[in-house]
Amino acid sequence: MRSTRHPLLALAALACACDPQADGKYLGEPLASFDGYVSRAGVAPLEAAMLWQRGPPPSSNDQELATRAPVQTGFPARFTLNLYQPPPAAARRTLSPGEVPYARGNAGAVPYGIAADAAGALPASPPNAAAYGIDPNHWIIYLPSDVPPGSLMEWWLSAALPAGFHLLRVSAVDTTCIPAAQLNACAANLAGRGIPDDGTANPGTARSFCRAPYRLSVPLPGEQLVLDLGTVGLGPAAGSGAPCPP
Repeated sequence: MRSTRHPLLALAALACACDPQADGKYLGEPLASFDGYVSRAGVAPLEAAMLWQRGPPPSSNDQELATRAPVQTGFPARFTLNLYQPPPAAARRTLSPGEVPYARGNAGAVPYGIAADAAGALPASPPNAAAYGIDPNHWIIYLPSDVPPGSLMEWWLSAALPAGFHLLRVSAVDTTCIPAAQLNACAANLAGRGIPDDGTANPGTARSFCRAPYRLSVPLPGEQLVLDLGTVGLGPAAGSGAPCPP
């Protein structure tokens, strides 16, 4: 990620419902910019796009195309994804009542010139399948306000992040291999943050969050988006299906 600006500046962009990078109009400085590249060459022309996810994490099958960017020719095919508007209301969620809301998006490679309202149908049958894939290892998170220390959101994000757009690394977790002691420690941590722990993994309880099949972490400085053609979601954890380590 190269830059981000305070989300209050995004209010001025709400008046524009167009795709800022598709029509070539100058809309001022972007609210955030993310650099990346396509991991392998494709046979069909494509564009980079920001895909806000409307479903619960870690799903990636209910999405809204927000903006797109040209992909340079050559290999690796590089791009810069500029965001000029805050995420749509349909993409905003909360982990629990009273927590800071968030929106979650994936960067993706989409067929060149695809209509914005067709992005929700991706992945699709050929020829679109040859020019579609997301970065499964990073999410772009939008926060309308600062995340307070000691909150559930701080635990979920792995840091008490300020308001704005953030690139976060996402890793798959094999929940069948979480040791009991680790699960109990996680539940106690979240109970200390005000999340109920009734010993079950029912939605909204501490253990439901602890058993989520993914974890977020802050990326290394200069880490970039990597679009993987043919990848449509977060894959299984490394070693899934193998015996759990002792």
